[in-house]
Amino acid sequence: MATKPQAGGRCMIEQKGDAVECPDPCTELVRAARAGDEAAFARIVGEHQRAVFAIAYRMTYDAAAAEDLTQEVFLRVWRKLDTFRLGEPLKPWLLRIATRVCINALKKRRPAPMATVGDEETEPLEVPSTQPDVSETVAQAEAAAHLERAIAELPDDYRLIVTLRHVEELSYEEIAAALELPLGTVKVRLFRARERLRRLLAPILGDQR
Repeated sequence: MATKPQAGGRCMIEQKGDAVECPDPCTELVRAARAGDEAAFARIVGEHQRAVFAIAYRMTYDAAAAEDLTQEVFLRVWRKLDTFRLGEPLKPWLLRIATRVCINALKKRRPAPMATVGDEETEPLEVPSTQPDVSETVAQAEAAAHLERAIAELPDDYRLIVTLRHVEELSYEEIAAALELPLGTVKVRLFRARERLRRLLAPILGDQR
């Protein structure tokens, strides 16, 4: 018996001259969780919790609120497992639920002002004295802080799409599936979000064009 990779990330098992498709790990986890296997659902949570929290945090910039939203997302995932189409990628489906939860939460929070990054409670950067190139490390940290502040100033839909693309590293197709948007709309929004980030950062970092 031999296993061979196929296009699209699938694998096939050759058994007595016949090719049988390997079970998809996510599909098997979902199937087990549907049957009441709490350990299987815990694995789903463990594999996707960081991504969900990242989205929730960048939509709220409030760690406590992001934790609450993350819990709410997985509660909804548990309730909606029966609606997941077995065989399809799990992450875009799960992040679609996460984006809905976060957007609905933002609507309820408005018009309360959204917290920004870099307030008085932010701990100062500590650079070890043994660092070989302290100035470069500080410059990189400052650039990252400026970028985070700029992302915080983006409209919700732009901030979300930047997070999915550049933090979670989803493909355009996966983002389109997660946000239930046409592929062209995803590309246009991402382009506009990048342009706005460039304009926000230009006075600080210098226009690189």
